[in-house]
Amino acid sequence: MKTFAVIGLGRYGTAVVKKLFQMGYEVIAMDRNMEKVNAIADYSTKAVCGDAKDEEILRQSGIKNCSCVVVSMGNDITDSVLITLALKEMGVERVVCKASDEQHKKVLKKIGADDVIIPEYESGEKTAISLVSDKFIDIIGLSDEYGIENSHIPESWIGKSIAEISVRKRFGVNIVAIKNMLDDNYVNIMPPPEYIFNENDIVVLIGKITDINILNNKS
Repeated sequence: MKTFAVIGLGRYGTAVVKKLFQMGYEVIAMDRNMEKVNAIADYSTKAVCGDAKDEEILRQSGIKNCSCVVVSMGNDITDSVLITLALKEMGVERVVCKASDEQHKKVLKKIGADDVIIPEYESGEKTAISLVSDKFIDIIGLSDEYGIENSHIPESWIGKSIAEISVRKRFGVNIVAIKNMLDDNYVNIMPPPEYIFNENDIVVLIGKITDINILNNKS
């Protein structure tokens, strides 16, 4: 199972931690402010107070061993750059950074950030959901429990029918439409059970967010 860490516990970082923990993932939360660390302790696997620019603290905390680390340092460009560099040099597989604007985003991408989020465009909860699935494209929350997601199909689905895959029976989610990544105008609403998947298909899934996540990680 993937493991996560979030550095910087402002409103955005805190939302990411809580959502990941709610979905059952191990997540380390870190901030320099002890008050913020104490507030997140019950909603994380491990809460650490420390300066993430200190590589020894990163090592001792276990953050360097995480599958994915979110750097959520507010508007402090210098700190986010230094921490991102340290994480990539340590070999962290995926570093996702919060940026304050497009200029900040450009800098972070240049120094090695794998993904950069501008919170004005995306919520912390949505970011958390996107982190747990490599197949994730976009998700719309219908409620805290249910959502609609656009997802690339797994390779194992290609050449098989909807009936053969049995998505509803196996995973508890429904395919409500199929799109084509090569044709923005193509949408197949409520495709029949005999529909055969091809490599360019994107499925629109509806169901519990946790069930959709399980499908994306097992398929």
